[in-house]
Amino acid sequence: MARPIDKARRAELLQGSIDYAVEHGLADLTLRPLAEALGVQPNTLAHHFGSKEELLSEILNGVRDRLRATRAEVAADPRGDPIEAVWRWTADERHERFFRSFFEAYGLALRRPERFEPFLARVVSDWVGPAGSPAATLELAVLRGLLLDLLTTGERERVEEALRLYIRRAPANA
Repeated sequence: MARPIDKARRAELLQGSIDYAVEHGLADLTLRPLAEALGVQPNTLAHHFGSKEELLSEILNGVRDRLRATRAEVAADPRGDPIEAVWRWTADERHERFFRSFFEAYGLALRRPERFEPFLARVVSDWVGPAGSPAATLELAVLRGLLLDLLTTGERERVEEALRLYIRRAPANA
């Protein structure tokens, strides 16, 4: 008889796995180095997650959930424009590895949508809502596009001027 999965331990291992993936990337993630970093055996990860694919799917969803929670918290700050507040947090150099991992996860999910359907199903709707307002869609596209530009070029001044231009031109309450 298989031993039951300890849900608290599984959650702890998942958070550690997300932290590891953010630090080391997803494309070359293997169970042995991950398990070593977490101080467990690879079979412990297999027991709690079933397979590397299931663990990777859980990591992708965890990265997305962290982004969603942080965006909601930052956007709720009553000081200033919510888009600027989200951008300040997003573009902070301390979060660069996190967003590099997010875009890496997005690329993996787009390459293999059948494996990562839960991630893809919510990666846009979490931001724009189930109805997918055009204004929220535009905001998401602008912020993700500018962040990709910043991560690629490092040209912060130019990218942030583009954000300010977008904010000046965006209709109020769009």
